[in-house]
Amino acid sequence: MNKSTLHEMFGCETKMQISRSIRFPALLRWALVLAVLVVPKAVRALEPATWYATVGAQSGDKGHQALAFLPNEIWIHAGDSITWRFDADDVHTVTFLNDSDERPDFLVGPPNGFSTGSASFDGSTSISTPILVNGATFKVTFPKTGNFKLVCLVHERMTGAIHVLESTQPLPHDQDFYDRQAADQRRDLLSDRDGHLEEACRQHGDQGEHHHSIDAHLVTVGVGEISATAGGSQTLSVVRFIDDTIVIHAGQTVEWNNHDPVTAHTVTFGTEPANLGPPSSNVPGNITVDADGTLHATISSNADSVHSGLIVAPPQELIGQNFPLGVTRFRVTFTRAGTFPYICALHDNLGMKGTVFVFP
Repeated sequence: MNKSTLHEMFGCETKMQISRSIRFPALLRWALVLAVLVVPKAVRALEPATWYATVGAQSGDKGHQALAFLPNEIWIHAGDSITWRFDADDVHTVTFLNDSDERPDFLVGPPNGFSTGSASFDGSTSISTPILVNGATFKVTFPKTGNFKLVCLVHERMTGAIHVLESTQPLPHDQDFYDRQAADQRRDLLSDRDGHLEEACRQHGDQGEHHHSIDAHLVTVGVGEISATAGGSQTLSVVRFIDDTIVIHAGQTVEWNNHDPVTAHTVTFGTEPANLGPPSSNVPGNITVDADGTLHATISSNADSVHSGLIVAPPQELIGQNFPLGVTRFRVTFTRAGTFPYICALHDNLGMKGTVFVFP
């Protein structure tokens, strides 16, 4: 074997050694990179996550209110939490009831009282926020698996569902999906692209003015439309007096009709009473009851204070329940000329106001 052959052999071996000395550190570096990327993900998967959703939504003038949890169906793991942000000036609650507690009044809350800031819900003890508005937040942690119904105590057709799975089970969606879904639901509710609610009510009012049995001038007190997803119910409520300015002559009568299937309103002239409930149990002297059950007031002066109480459709009936006919109309006869402003005592902060101009 000559010198050149030996040189070629040792040279080749030396190249192989150099190649191996380069390859192993490179593999080690890739292993470290994968460890950096994968291990934190595995650790994070074991840590509780915080999810986000919103409560309510509104148009720029606050006249259109989405009575909805956005989105109203979420899948999470046991130990995770959801933070709800209230995104409307109308009042709502975040409420989870156990199987034995009856639905409480939104001013009273569950037997153990209201929760503020944060709470934990495992299905055994009911939890609820008090009524909250734009900017408030509430965080709920779910330590156990289960399927839980989410409700708003103010609006009975505002519901949702939270599905809490074992940590080993895959989740169908991520936060980006829920954000997109919430935005889509918000847009669909507030746009009322298929309902044309306000125009329909104006047309109904025009017809009613000519064909109503008492020849009343009609004002629509809010309109609404219920929709649903697989997770629960959602409602668009237009919190406005449709045709909020009306002109009549002394001696004529105006009738207010609530067309909203969920939301209660009032027709309030003058001083707002402390009790906004229906006055039918204690009808004041200037209010009578017509033959069809509608409360009927008389206003003779700007100094008169007249309040309809809550006018709203009765709740949805279920098997074993029977609700009486709701008070959905209110009439006022104006005996003298003048300018008479009025409000909905529940939603005047949202701009629900009107005026009756009475000419001689």
